[in-house]
Amino acid sequence: MQKNQLTSPYWKWVPASFALAGVILFIFVTFGPPASSSGFVAALKGAIEPLAPAYVEVKQHYAMSGGPGSWVFAFVLGMAIGGFIAGRTFPVQVRDIPEIWEKRFGSSRTKRYVATFASGFIILFASRLAGGCTLGLFISGSTQLAVSGLYFGVLIFAFAMLTARIVYGDIGKEEK
Repeated sequence: MQKNQLTSPYWKWVPASFALAGVILFIFVTFGPPASSSGFVAALKGAIEPLAPAYVEVKQHYAMSGGPGSWVFAFVLGMAIGGFIAGRTFPVQVRDIPEIWEKRFGSSRTKRYVATFASGFIILFASRLAGGCTLGLFISGSTQLAVSGLYFGVLIFAFAMLTARIVYGDIGKEEK
């Protein structure tokens, strides 16, 4: 039997899980235990507050959310910085349009960006409708071994796989 000589450019799951645990530990130590809240609202509050402080002061959702200096704002900023660094240091050139998307929907960057923005808006709307940040429930809840966080993690992965199957169908499956 021939051994597969191909190596993945991605981190192996063990060091990646330790890195994620380190980030979560850093947030706990520097900012305190994270609560479930929307990072987008914290970032928006930080952008709007200097321009319209009276508006921010009377809005309940801004009062409940931390602004610049809160763990949520640091988390959102860290994701942007981390994504930029990862994209620049990844050993394989990152494509704007993944191959599987191109096979199903074509190579239009505009179509890809509109679909990505619309999908993000739906997720943001749903999380605010639910009264918090769904990813925060999973990340914060599961690290604290809350049944709700673990349960939600299983559900979100199951629905992500179902959505991928609906959107992409059989594209990308290798024929045997």
